[in-house]
Amino acid sequence: MPRFYSAVLLAVLSLSASAVSAQEGVIFRPDVATFRYTEDQALVELYLSFRAETLPFAAAAEGFEATVPTHVVVRPVAQAAPSSAEVTPAFDQTLPFAYALADTAALSSSQVFVEQLRMAVAPGEYEVDVTLQPEGQAEVKALLNLTVPDYAGAEGTSISAIQLATAIQPSTDATNPLTKSGLMIRPNPDAFYGGIGATVSYYTEVYSPPSDTDTYTLVSFIAESAGGAALPAHETRLARTARPVDVVAGQIDVSTLPSGIYHLRLVALNEANEAVAEQTKRFFVINPDVERALSAADMMSYEETLYAAMGEEELDLNIRHARVIATAREEAQIAALATDEDRRRFLVSFWSSRDQDERPSINDARQTFYGRLRTVMANYSEFGQEPYETDRGRIYLTYGPPSEIDRRPFEADLLQHEIWSYENIPGEGRSLFVFVDRYSSDRYELLHSNVTGESSVLDWQNELRRF
Repeated sequence: MPRFYSAVLLAVLSLSASAVSAQEGVIFRPDVATFRYTEDQALVELYLSFRAETLPFAAAAEGFEATVPTHVVVRPVAQAAPSSAEVTPAFDQTLPFAYALADTAALSSSQVFVEQLRMAVAPGEYEVDVTLQPEGQAEVKALLNLTVPDYAGAEGTSISAIQLATAIQPSTDATNPLTKSGLMIRPNPDAFYGGIGATVSYYTEVYSPPSDTDTYTLVSFIAESAGGAALPAHETRLARTARPVDVVAGQIDVSTLPSGIYHLRLVALNEANEAVAEQTKRFFVINPDVERALSAADMMSYEETLYAAMGEEELDLNIRHARVIATAREEAQIAALATDEDRRRFLVSFWSSRDQDERPSINDARQTFYGRLRTVMANYSEFGQEPYETDRGRIYLTYGPPSEIDRRPFEADLLQHEIWSYENIPGEGRSLFVFVDRYSSDRYELLHSNVTGESSVLDWQNELRRF
């Protein structure tokens, strides 16, 4: 019996974390991994993570049900073909994903349902098109570029893709679609990790490892870039048995890493300690309470040290975060930034000017912002926008958690809306923000607020009426 199935649909998994309930559109994240399969095909695994509370649950005979037909197409990319040429898909199916719950009141905004699809595909370049077709809602689409290596035809050692997971444990249940190579693996398409005791769990396979001796060395470590060096205390070197297919399941503690973008790197070494194969996987850490360490000999400020260590990708992400709360003058400065060094200097100035904490290694404004960002990322996604770029995300990041949220999703004569109340915004007093979903698309825009500088509509109550 082969170790893998050509196509398998996963059962539903509930994975929990922290949360604040919110009415959202269907939110999902895709990821993909490839593994050796046969002489002329590789195994492709597509992972989909659906946030449970955003699914269209409706009352059923027993409890509540939601159906999310999902159309998956895997198309070869014909580099030399004319644009009008038709390419036969390697995979084209609509998958009838459906979920049932006894009571939707038990849902938290951090619960997700994870689906996994397996297919056998010939080596080559592909485009993966995933289209959600939820009942009564607009389609949601994601597009992935996929390279399927020729593992069977490769000379020497190679390493499969890295599959990120929330948990990996031994399993003898061959009927469980999450099981492969004697392990039950819960995929983590979101690739977010953080909190006390947080660890990145991962699965990979090493093919034809160096065999000068009975063992070879596999180095696993975390770096701040795809080609970067190992971070201190985040590297493991293991002597492993050299076998045609070496199954690797490991984990690395990330609870002490500051928030940011990181890369898990795996390197296979031969007897001469030379790298013969490498693989990398990007992931995200949100640990707002963890500070970046300062060297005793470092004469730079805390902020200078923080941003000096960041690469281009992370700097760009930090600039996007800063724009959420930037003033008009700072927006003009951002528009003029041309180099990474310009971005570093701007971010240093941006957060230093907001710091009210006298301790040199703590910036209370930045720490507060990224603590709020964790909540925003979990609760305020809207299709086509990052959570921190939505109106609700911006307000949460700017003013903090509201004292009260009045949600009105289902009223016959009113548009879907939410009213956020704040007991006291400094300089403004008791404040409110009214968000409206004008087109029942689960995208909420700020309609009215009594806070200076925010949108204000005196007759906002009538604006909420459907007719």
